[in-house]
Amino acid sequence: MSILAMRKRSRPTEDYKNLDGVLNIDKPPEMTSHDVVDAVRRIAGIRKVGHTGTLDPMATGVLPLCLGNATRIQEFLVAQDKEYRVQMRLGITTVTQDTSGEVVEERGLESINEDIVRETLQRFVGPQSQIPPMVSAKHHKGKRLYELARKGVEVKRAPCKITIYELEIEKIALPHVTYRVVCSKGTYIRTLCHDLGRELGTGAAMSDLIRTRCGAFAIENAVALESMKGPEDVRRYLASMSESLSNMPSVLVGHEGAQSLGAGRALLGVSVAQVSAAFETGDRLRIVDRQGTLLGVGEALLPSDQINGMGGNLRVVKPVKVFAGQQ
Repeated sequence: MSILAMRKRSRPTEDYKNLDGVLNIDKPPEMTSHDVVDAVRRIAGIRKVGHTGTLDPMATGVLPLCLGNATRIQEFLVAQDKEYRVQMRLGITTVTQDTSGEVVEERGLESINEDIVRETLQRFVGPQSQIPPMVSAKHHKGKRLYELARKGVEVKRAPCKITIYELEIEKIALPHVTYRVVCSKGTYIRTLCHDLGRELGTGAAMSDLIRTRCGAFAIENAVALESMKGPEDVRRYLASMSESLSNMPSVLVGHEGAQSLGAGRALLGVSVAQVSAAFETGDRLRIVDRQGTLLGVGEALLPSDQINGMGGNLRVVKPVKVFAGQQ
């Protein structure tokens, strides 16, 4: 079972203001990500709650929320790869790029078959540029794009670099296509559907979206919002800061390494007692002590096979963010 599996923890009742960790919420439909944040604030009785990437109101699934001191790792969770189960409807183009929006064009599917759909979708695997939709939360001159869209204003948007790592068709029942996609941060799935429809020559709009994974958090371990009634329910399902970044490789340090990190200095080879998994130069790493406490996040200055057992005074890990022993 995953270390992030839902489980009761043997923690004594204590000050609810010390709710520090990440809560893996299964976002219900028709709620915005901010609605979920507000609901958890009320349930937990704390203000310091932040989400790790907006989900559309029509979307459901994994929405990790950072509570208390865990908001300090929010940026690293946002940067994690995501996995979705997507359904798109071929033959229509809408103003919102999903089926909730006004249909602006309809086309027939006479020239489309399963082989064409499969071949076209596979061409989208890899690095590419994507233009954010007008209904996104990106800013333009101090305004959210969706705020401008509501007023009927459309502005030019700069393309963003994204990567589609995997794209696997699960079901084709025209006009609907269901697929699984693993992608980098910043990928707009509604726009992916729109672009696929354009490439097919039929148009397409997203009709359903479930986020099944965000970094180390999976849908199988997500907790329903309505199942939590108070702070102790929230506490039961919190993952620690270190657990929440468990898909990052880690380096274990002793007392001297922890002191160096606390002073903002790079870790030396002699400070690293153990390497958890393979990594390359430039990769982000968890820096943990012997109790498993997350001390910080660093950047590898050498690959793991050179650092492991190295010793000496060569700088091997540069601190990116230091948590001073918070967990």
